[in-house]
Amino acid sequence: MSTETAVASAPSDPPNIELWSAQKMTEALLSDNAALRLHGLAMTVQPNAALDDCVAAIVSCLNASRDDAAACQLGAAALSMVKRDSEKAAAVDCLASLAADTQPPAVRTFAAHGMAQLATVPAAAWPCLAQMVFSDDSTMRQVALRAATPFAVNGAAFFAQAAAQATPAKWTTEGLTALAKSAGSSDDDKARVEKFILQSLEGQSLVPTGVAGYAALARLNPNGSAPNALAQIAAGDDNVAALAAIQALAQMGEAAKPVISKLALALSQSDEPTREEALCRALLAIKLRVNDVPLARVLQRIETGPDRAVAAHALLLSAHAKSFAAAAAVVAKRYASSSEALQRVLDELHQQLVGKRLAPDQATPSTH
Repeated sequence: MSTETAVASAPSDPPNIELWSAQKMTEALLSDNAALRLHGLAMTVQPNAALDDCVAAIVSCLNASRDDAAACQLGAAALSMVKRDSEKAAAVDCLASLAADTQPPAVRTFAAHGMAQLATVPAAAWPCLAQMVFSDDSTMRQVALRAATPFAVNGAAFFAQAAAQATPAKWTTEGLTALAKSAGSSDDDKARVEKFILQSLEGQSLVPTGVAGYAALARLNPNGSAPNALAQIAAGDDNVAALAAIQALAQMGEAAKPVISKLALALSQSDEPTREEALCRALLAIKLRVNDVPLARVLQRIETGPDRAVAAHALLLSAHAKSFAAAAAVVAKRYASSSEALQRVLDELHQQLVGKRLAPDQATPSTH
């Protein structure tokens, strides 16, 4: 192939997007033309756009575009990036209105994400967030919980009301976690929430009610019996319940350390890739120590397990790579018989373990 042909066939760089001035964006955002308003919203989310100078126009645009889900999502994304303190109040008030149950789930999720990014929840948003953490939409629940968590005590009444209205059969882990967090540091409030949950759990199914209840109780008292109950469910035969319990413990983070050995044991006894992946991620979220890693089982799964299980167990070795250099031989052996996608994972792991790449064109000198 000639040089001219190679140059001609090479992919061109993506075109540069010329940023609009604040005035041009404002004019588009305030236009009577819906397509032009949408274009203006798209320009506000470009890197280095003069976003903070257009907040009022964005709010006005969204008020005129409530029936346009794409516009509302773009607008919520833009408002989540506001930097100027003087503009944040208007931004979060608009986000609160986008979180209303009259909006599509995607719009509500974007709105909750915006409040999480701005680290502010206005009073008007609490009924919406309380409803969202009991939603059927798992992504919405998780994003709403992230937005609510730092200020959950301010929404205590709404979370209690939402939990009561949802009925135990419709409880979610995120909903009861928010309820538990809303108790704050008050022993009286914690006792009240604990009593409500225990009374409601009687006679209910394990999923979702039992797991959600135990997760909330574990939040209220990490050193009590609830984390152990979740760990027992995580090792049980019911895979759906196990995955829910594992996720609940992962959401607790380091507060779940008292049961980390039980999760490691559950990992050693599981050969179901989805559960193995969930357990590995939970152990990482809880910040397992070197001695917590079930090394024999990890090496066995890397050597003979299916690709998904191998990738999950590789994460555990990566967390303490300097302590597991001896595992490099097993990693190299599996690399030779792996798919291209898994080879990339194992190549990176091998480099972390001993400072050497396995891929021929990515060889790096040893650091040892």
